[in-house]
Amino acid sequence: MLVLVDAFFENIYPLPSYAFLHPETTKRRCRDAQVHRALASAVCAIAALHMGRDRQLASRWVQGAEQSIWLHLGSPTIPRLQTLLLIIHFRMETGAFQRAFMLTATAARFAAAMRLNYERPDLDPISREVRRRIVWSLKIMERYFSIGLPEFELCPIESIYLEFPSPEEQFEAKSRGENGTYRLLVRLETIRRDVMKLNRSVAPLDESLPSLIKLIRHHQQSLSDIGMVMPEGTHLTETQTLGLLGSPWLPRRVLMHISWHQAHCDLNRILLSGYPEAASPIVLEAVDPADLAAGERQCLEHATSIIQILTNLNQQSTQRQCLEFDTAICAYHAARLVLFISRFGRDPDRPAPEFAASRADLCLTALKRFFPSSALVAPIIEELQRCIGVFSQQQDDLTSFKLNPTKEPTRRRDLESQLSAAARARQRLAIHSLLRQAEFSDGDDDEEHDREPGFIEQASAQGLERGGDFVNQDDHRCNTRASGHKSTASLASDGQVCHTHNGNTGLEVSDWQANTGSQSSPSIEQMATPLLSWFGPQDWDWLSSRGT
Repeated sequence: MLVLVDAFFENIYPLPSYAFLHPETTKRRCRDAQVHRALASAVCAIAALHMGRDRQLASRWVQGAEQSIWLHLGSPTIPRLQTLLLIIHFRMETGAFQRAFMLTATAARFAAAMRLNYERPDLDPISREVRRRIVWSLKIMERYFSIGLPEFELCPIESIYLEFPSPEEQFEAKSRGENGTYRLLVRLETIRRDVMKLNRSVAPLDESLPSLIKLIRHHQQSLSDIGMVMPEGTHLTETQTLGLLGSPWLPRRVLMHISWHQAHCDLNRILLSGYPEAASPIVLEAVDPADLAAGERQCLEHATSIIQILTNLNQQSTQRQCLEFDTAICAYHAARLVLFISRFGRDPDRPAPEFAASRADLCLTALKRFFPSSALVAPIIEELQRCIGVFSQQQDDLTSFKLNPTKEPTRRRDLESQLSAAARARQRLAIHSLLRQAEFSDGDDDEEHDREPGFIEQASAQGLERGGDFVNQDDHRCNTRASGHKSTASLASDGQVCHTHNGNTGLEVSDWQANTGSQSSPSIEQMATPLLSWFGPQDWDWLSSRGT
């Protein structure tokens, strides 16, 4: 098992969502048999899963660790919460999305019960950093289920009174070359969360929003500030990518750049008319056309950069790299944007369809190589394949329309009814949302044979031991806020207020509210036809009216 522990910290720990364990302490306690038994089992299970070892054995380790959590549900500790986070990752990566979602809520309760959202200046630096990283890792994990929907937010940013993570060199003395990348990734995560909340707030508006461009520029400035301190600058070149191949921190360094570009895409696609994540037509009609054109150019520039980073990595890597799930999410959105802008963009210099399809193909090739058997990424790969196929087919249809224009209206109406239904089904949660993939029922089904076995009874029969704690805890409350978080002047216009809390900007809605009600989404297989998620009636109106 010690081999698996070493493999975990060599290959898995560099992933941002796994950065909540202290490597030196955990490995030493594993060698001395002092580590929490369930935690050791969970670490080994994750390592075995990623290394392609005995999956059944890994599942048994996770099952035993989870039973230990249920036995001590009322006694949360740091090692138990770390164990639970690893269990959630295992469930996610093996396709048990429903269970992972419910366990994530339990993890959030553990963190809240132990007051991990507050700084503890009385503890030693390592213990304080472990607490911070647990909370920030939980936030990263939370985004994989949904982002920007308050009803599913388990650890609201507004309730986190913590500093951002310290550089790896301060957390572990032996580390070199990380250069604060994890800290920057967490900062980017908070910005992307705020941008998504802005996106979801403006989407249903039926009146203009004069402050929209001001809000967008505020977030752009935040991204510019991060870009100023990125180790390699904002542009990851082919040469720099080659230099990262021998670094254990490659997953973080690559994702830092991709996430920065993705944040720009998330922000500027609000101005991309016709795109499902864009602001409503009424809002965009009031925006200066120059700003709309700039938004489209920014989307294309940053989406292309994401694809180029992945392409360079794929072409220069001699072996498969272990990458964070968010890398695949960003790649998917980049490909969507390039395809959409090629077809529906307003810039006369937009990329040709052949170029856009080739970029999407490069993206797909990289995802297939880096995530060959991932249950998390499989739906993304499948959807991207369908996107490329439909895009190519639509290009053929345009040629056919020019030759046989009278045949198009009937076919257009038939497809429009199907496409608009698919667009509505996908509007709330993207294909990569694990909450969407979980496909929870509406509560009417309660079959006895579908119920899970009694874990507490099983665990009691097996006589699992409690195990030791990793970090000492006490229950007194600490109300210390991080000194580095400062409020900024609010941005106000016509009743809309943008404010910063703990360095993060969100939109308050005074006269209008975003429709964030939960709705169930059918699986891909239940769709009437596999369709692009951005298709809608306006797309086909454009085809029928212009035919180009």
